Amino acid sequence: MLPFRCLVVVVTMLSTSSSLHAQLSADSIAKAQQYSARNNGRAMIIQEGGDLRFEKYYNGYSKGEPLHIYSGTKSFFGVLAVIAEEDGLLSLEERVAETVTEWRDDPKKNQITIRETLNFTSGLETGFEEIYGRGSEDKISRAVGLDATRERGESFIYGPGNMNIFCEVLRRKLKPKRLSYEEYLGRKLLRPLDIQVSRWREDAHGNPVPSAGMYMTGQEWLKFGEMINAGGRFGMKQIVKTENLRKCFEATSINPAFGLCFWVNGYAGQPGAREVDVEEELEIDPLPEDWRGAVICNNAPRDLIVSLGSTFQRLYLVPSMDLIVVHHGKPGHEFRDFDFLEILFEGAGVQEKTAEAAESRSIRPIFKKLFRPPGSTPQE
Repeated sequence: MLPFRCLVVVVTMLSTSSSLHAQLSADSIAKAQQYSARNNGRAMIIQEGGDLRFEKYYNGYSKGEPLHIYSGTKSFFGVLAVIAEEDGLLSLEERVAETVTEWRDDPKKNQITIRETLNFTSGLETGFEEIYGRGSEDKISRAVGLDATRERGESFIYGPGNMNIFCEVLRRKLKPKRLSYEEYLGRKLLRPLDIQVSRWREDAHGNPVPSAGMYMTGQEWLKFGEMINAGGRFGMKQIVKTENLRKCFEATSINPAFGLCFWVNGYAGQPGAREVDVEEELEIDPLPEDWRGAVICNNAPRDLIVSLGSTFQRLYLVPSMDLIVVHHGKPGHEFRDFDFLEILFEGAGVQEKTAEAAESRSIRPIFKKLFRPPGSTPQE
């Protein structure tokens, strides 16, 4: 048994750990929550340096109530893709047509890679009507028939079609193992993270919707963020190697704000950087295809990572601060990521809107030299 004096020291260290890690001010957190509450927010949870800094539920929402995280679901499949590559099940650079043989004779689709389906640069049409519309068909297989309306790599086309094609590839590759893609996700990611998915949105064949199917509580979603901030580690187990997890956050020139199923902020502070309201942009008809210069927030850290779902479901991560922010919202267009984040990071030493200040921010070694504009000089 520890001597009493030692116990006092341990308790003191634990009680002061929040202040040792804290970079967000209590005032900025309170103001960010007030902004959320005024603008259709439902909940906010903040964990910094492993310590729970803030947790509040409001506007009719209660703790422990599962919510639909919509496109936040995509991020789980982005990580699953790099785990599958680590397992030798697939390569991000392999052509989809090697598995989906129906594409081999299509000159626009036979060169599309798995990576391009996950960063939405495949040129494939969105698939909104075909996949989200009513129908009794298998919506995963239905994506095989979608047309490529643009040349691969030349546009960013956001929609469920790409996600369903990825899961069709995964389903065919897992068939010899007698595993479904849902079982593989559970075995490789959800169970190791002890994440409870309350329920799935499914098609008529019982296929979980990989683009927007998950329901879970904020506490469960936070576990996913812990693994990412730790470079793929959760507790004593390495879920995915850090160097492989990095691939999820590598953006493209056509959209520097998007990696593999995650939104990123690497272009923040660069000349010509433009803040985008993602949910508003994705309601434009026709959808914008050129996102060059896009950032989530110029006044947030450049290593900001966002798992983003409709109606302001957000998992904000900043590895350099070991920061996790879960935000739940409800329909309405008053909430803006860049406004919320500017309030939250006020006084936290985030870069100014200049390239020079952006280059000065230190990044945790696990992701060093990663969060920068595509084609720019690596950070030192």
